[in-house]
Amino acid sequence: MHAGEFEPASPVIVLTAIGLEYEAVRAHLVQPRRVIHEETWFEVGAVRGAERQIVLAEVGPGNRVTAAFAERARARFSPRAIIFVGVAGSLKTDVRIGDVVVADKIYAYEGSKQVSDAEFIRPAAWEPAHGLLQTAKHSLRGSEWTERVLAGDFQQPGWPPAVHVKPVAAGETVLDSLDSPLRDRLTRFFNDAVAVEMESAGLATAAVLGRVDMLTIRGISDSADGGKSVVDARGSQQMAAANAAAAAMTVIAALPGDDSASDPTVEEPRSVGGAPMAGSGWRQVNKADRKGVVNAVQNGNQTINYGPQPTDC
Repeated sequence: MHAGEFEPASPVIVLTAIGLEYEAVRAHLVQPRRVIHEETWFEVGAVRGAERQIVLAEVGPGNRVTAAFAERARARFSPRAIIFVGVAGSLKTDVRIGDVVVADKIYAYEGSKQVSDAEFIRPAAWEPAHGLLQTAKHSLRGSEWTERVLAGDFQQPGWPPAVHVKPVAAGETVLDSLDSPLRDRLTRFFNDAVAVEMESAGLATAAVLGRVDMLTIRGISDSADGGKSVVDARGSQQMAAANAAAAAMTVIAALPGDDSASDPTVEEPRSVGGAPMAGSGWRQVNKADRKGVVNAVQNGNQTINYGPQPTDC
């Protein structure tokens, strides 16, 4: 990242797979500007109510290309987090078209060992960063987040959509059947997954290697039951992408500042008559601020040690 480019807060990278997902997110950006890095196009813009900017990219379908884009974006922009926003197919009857899924676990479901008369499943799994997941859980409670769904976006009966914080399964196959071998595999071995998609395993792999927080937010566009083409023709993908984008913007706007995650929490002292008790459980906290000042608190006494100070010019 170029010095000072995104002060005071690191940006959030938002990746999408296809054009309608990209447009659903882009509609929320204020005065987006283009950034081209090594022939890869990004758009950067602000979001209403958020102190940090968003870097948006369309990566194409699939885990491998997602991993490559995620790493390229991470190296260029040094983000606070990378969030994948898109559509997915439902694997559960109570996760309906239009609902939003925030993945609390990501399965790469395709790993296995094949022998002549058996298959042994060898999956991989990742969990998102705790802070991102906490932000998503609390900012998406209730229906206030739906106020970010832009006017005119397709809505179906039963509005507002539900938000599910559940696992998703990611592979390289579009699932549109209730009785296929893949459906049976997901039901038998990944039974807690509520949605299936094609990019989050790649995102998770890149995030681990790049040591960056990641999260997946998906809108349900079909039920992976053989009726995908019918509901797609009715606008279900656009609706699902709009709901996922609105949820993602809500989460990004609610993210704490970059400094808050590292601030220490000081235990409140127990006291008698306003004075700290002996052995009250106060613990020592050392914190250096940006001016080189170290504050130490121990047993109710505070000392301040000043580090090197600039001389007057």
